[in-house]
Amino acid sequence: MRRLLATAVLLAVVEAAPAQAQSGPSFDCAKASIPVERTICKSAELAKADRNVASVYAALASKLSGGAKDHLVKDQQRWIGNRNRACIGEDAAECLKSRYENRLALLKEFGTGAYPFVSEQAIVRAGKVKATRYRIDASYPQFDGPAINFTALNTKLANMAKEAAGESVPAADIGDDIEQTWSYEQSFGLHRPGPAAISVEMSSYSFTGGAHGNGSTYVVLVDLRTGRDLKPENAFTAGGEWLRTVTAIVAADLKKQFVERPGFDDALEPAKLAELMAEPGRYLFKADGLEIIFNPYDVGPYSAGTYQVAIPYSRLRTLIRADGPIAR
Repeated sequence: MRRLLATAVLLAVVEAAPAQAQSGPSFDCAKASIPVERTICKSAELAKADRNVASVYAALASKLSGGAKDHLVKDQQRWIGNRNRACIGEDAAECLKSRYENRLALLKEFGTGAYPFVSEQAIVRAGKVKATRYRIDASYPQFDGPAINFTALNTKLANMAKEAAGESVPAADIGDDIEQTWSYEQSFGLHRPGPAAISVEMSSYSFTGGAHGNGSTYVVLVDLRTGRDLKPENAFTAGGEWLRTVTAIVAADLKKQFVERPGFDDALEPAKLAELMAEPGRYLFKADGLEIIFNPYDVGPYSAGTYQVAIPYSRLRTLIRADGPIAR
């Protein structure tokens, strides 16, 4: 009940007055009643982040009406609830910093075009199996557009998050003496490559023992006209010319990147690169161009990190389908 009351108070403040005029967060620290609020009030950085999110939210809400505004209000309430459940304990400040950064970017993206009716869903869990603790904070999108059936897509996105989160829960037969904290964190961002599509960029980090954790990014291109996820070829003209062109650009760019950050020797061999380029989850269609993402171990060692190849749409203009999802 206290959390629900805090949520209602925060939303009332957001609706009533933009927070940028304040020096503290968007709520009254004298009335902070839950751990998350007290953590925010102790940090000038988090207080500013809270004001920024509240301000952008209020500006967006003021432009919406009817079902769109109702959806945004409920989504913000859900986000606050997820934030309150996830950001507790000794890592609360870092959790809040990450969540506010992600929420700010998402709200800004909501305001760049027609309201997308996308809500944040989350899996927030913590527990212990023998001596091994685990913590899960996984956010994923749900498409709620009233005129299109997104059921299959939403099921896919939810199952992906649940499966990845489940892999970060220790098995019942784990050793009695393994004193570790396993974790799985996932967030998402949205990009609008065209009026008929949204790219969902899902970033995750997991630690399940070993020398280090592992981070990765996976992308889904959504057709807002059909409610389905698309393959990269759906955005281009028929035939293989688009793939040959993109692959050649990627090969040349990676070769240059390998000078500073050496990758695997066989990564640029035609057969290996063709295998990698066949994976749709690495194609991020953004507003200004296509980005190809190679996660750690894809083309280089873990220490090299993620490799990204950015390709402006101007280099692909003749290959983009005129009636496709990224056509403008």
